[in-house]
Amino acid sequence: MCVILQLANVPMRILIQIISTIADVIDGSAENKKFLDSVMNNYGIIQQSVLYNLLNVMINGRDKPFELRIAILYFLRCYLYQNEFGKNMIISTFSYQSEIANHHTLGSLLINGYVSNDVVASWCSSSGFSCLIGGHFDKTHKEEMLKMVISIDQSSINGKTLMELSTDLLKNTSSSFHTCVGILVFLYTWLENCSLAVETFVSIENNISYLISQVCLDSDTDDRGRLIQSLCAFVLCLCISSYNKIGSYSNDSIKQLICKEINIKSFQDIRKRLSESEFYVKAFQNPQLK
Repeated sequence: MCVILQLANVPMRILIQIISTIADVIDGSAENKKFLDSVMNNYGIIQQSVLYNLLNVMINGRDKPFELRIAILYFLRCYLYQNEFGKNMIISTFSYQSEIANHHTLGSLLINGYVSNDVVASWCSSSGFSCLIGGHFDKTHKEEMLKMVISIDQSSINGKTLMELSTDLLKNTSSSFHTCVGILVFLYTWLENCSLAVETFVSIENNISYLISQVCLDSDTDDRGRLIQSLCAFVLCLCISSYNKIGSYSNDSIKQLICKEINIKSFQDIRKRLSESEFYVKAFQNPQLK
């Protein structure tokens, strides 16, 4: 199957099925992941080149079918789940970003997709980031991601940390709905059970005021607006969980801001909307690619 992935002229339907099948086989199985790695090595294909080719299609394949790009995202999610080797391999490629603009690493692909105006690329990249640091107690990878300084040639985002880049994209009014949702899910995953990530997020200017402004939007907003509200409320809850004073903020001061702008009951109602959202229900009922 690894050889087929490298061949040209494979019918698209078959290629998508192969990628999805491999993903299903390795999902949650450390033994099958190791076997996949050994098969790739036996054919003289290192893991990084296979992943690079797949991620390149996922990020830069505007002319490729949507189903193929999402199948690759599903494969990435399954490959990285409880896979320390895979996570470390990809995260290590980000080290180049702070030194030189290396456009031929797994890290550069994810960053380029993250800042892309291609909605599918930005969604897949933010989801990929979430997979890299996913895990209730995965503080090591979360703290490692905080050290990343993104440098891209001829770009206005030179010298920004990944956290700063994420919040800039989130606040950008030209960012699409799907891009914002992907970023908020990534930020929530990043901040959960990582006090250092929370401190870093809160210390960035206007982050808290931005979240509160989104939560306080007109209650008559549409389903998409309500989903953004709920996700912002969840991120705010994680900020409140930080017990250290960060700049002009503390958990008490954030609570006071919420009480001032919107009462606690309304805030809790907004947070609960997420589980009632049509988007959430569909995703919960069909978490896998079928």
